[in-house]
Amino acid sequence: MIQIYEDTRQQQAHGDKHANKHAWWTSHGIEVERLKLEFGDYIRADGSSNIAVDTKRSLDEVAGNVGREHERFVRELERAREAGWRLVILIEAGGRYKDLQDVNGWVNGACQRCQYYKMKSCKPHGAPACKRYRRKPMQGVQLYKIMRTLERKHGCIFEVCPPSKAAQRICDLLGVGYE
Repeated sequence: MIQIYEDTRQQQAHGDKHANKHAWWTSHGIEVERLKLEFGDYIRADGSSNIAVDTKRSLDEVAGNVGREHERFVRELERAREAGWRLVILIEAGGRYKDLQDVNGWVNGACQRCQYYKMKSCKPHGAPACKRYRRKPMQGVQLYKIMRTLERKHGCIFEVCPPSKAAQRICDLLGVGYE
């Protein structure tokens, strides 16, 4: 019996970034079917839950969603809310990110790639913009504030978890039992 629907827009190719989740689900007796979803990436197949889970592979992706793609992202949050669903944005960030509060210490990947952050010319607060970008890239404190504002205004929830625990956390959020 199908227990979870996965959005067809989730990448599924050789080197699939979701392969870990699929392997975990298979090993725990959970069947997943791909279906076009109106919002989120995963929902409970029997419809007994009004939770939809939208996965993000990194804080860089979230920063893009709440920054330059803000209007599109808010439309998705509102679509879910208007349909009576609560959208949980599950950020697959391991390492030092144990909970959402840890996002405050995040350094944007753009600064890490260009190395200006390390040279102190692209500091998160009060410094000139990175030489490779017109504007200073969003940093952790700003990202955290935006996520909390979106939670308050649109009824969504942001969570972080290690990628190795993402499949299990999706099951827990959706109320899907596993072996």
